[in-house]
Amino acid sequence: MKRYIFAWLLALHNLLFGGAWTRKSGEILLIPYYYFYQAENQYDINWKVKEIDNEGYFDSNRFGLYFEYGLTSALNFIGNLAFVSQRWIDNFNYKINSGFSDVELGLKFKIFEAGIISSVQFTGIIPTYSVDKEPILGFGRYAGEARFLFSGGIKLSNLDSYFNLEAGFRKFQKDIASQVRFQILYGIHLNKNLQGIVQLDGVHSIGEGSFATKFNPSIETDYVEGKLTTSVAYRFTRKAWVNAGFYHNLYGKKIGVGRGFFVGMWIEI
Repeated sequence: MKRYIFAWLLALHNLLFGGAWTRKSGEILLIPYYYFYQAENQYDINWKVKEIDNEGYFDSNRFGLYFEYGLTSALNFIGNLAFVSQRWIDNFNYKINSGFSDVELGLKFKIFEAGIISSVQFTGIIPTYSVDKEPILGFGRYAGEARFLFSGGIKLSNLDSYFNLEAGFRKFQKDIASQVRFQILYGIHLNKNLQGIVQLDGVHSIGEGSFATKFNPSIETDYVEGKLTTSVAYRFTRKAWVNAGFYHNLYGKKIGVGRGFFVGMWIEI
């Protein structure tokens, strides 16, 4: 009986989001999303919070689409595309900039499935914008990332739940310090159409970079950041959910104290 329950959990979570789960051959997962980010404080080099100089304020609106396509049941083509509109205001400057941000394309390969699912993911990051206009939309540097993912379904207090653990390494073409990235996610099904999700995402730069990121506190050439996100998801059709929540930086070094909200959809075709 437990075997069948676990199989059901895997099928359900496979529908919900990426993680280590992969699409079957010919299946598509679409996640259109909107993120709002704002910051008027920043973490200094000593991990302490301080106001941005000259009463600075930054916000960003990101409209994006993440997708997965099943080349086989174990190998998926993945991508992430986004259009960004940003604004910086302080006592002496008012700057706005918008355009397409980095394009992320890659492959996810399932390497293990027995109780948990383990996958490896390789992603290329391609800048599509100029860094001459501020606030800059990104680093403007090519990069590559390798990431390991572990996911599974569990049952706690008679409630079905799942987890997703990720660890990755991102290497930039030049100027930007390499990054270790991680994610710890836990989701619980409150009923058949509603679930709650909590996740912690982190970035830890290795070494120092030499690229100036003035007027955009959401990125830095070398930094440390931890972000907590809480959200709920509601299923309105058999293969579609809407997901919305809030996020806030828990800790950081040389990065903005960001917070905001997001809304997205999980759609399987």
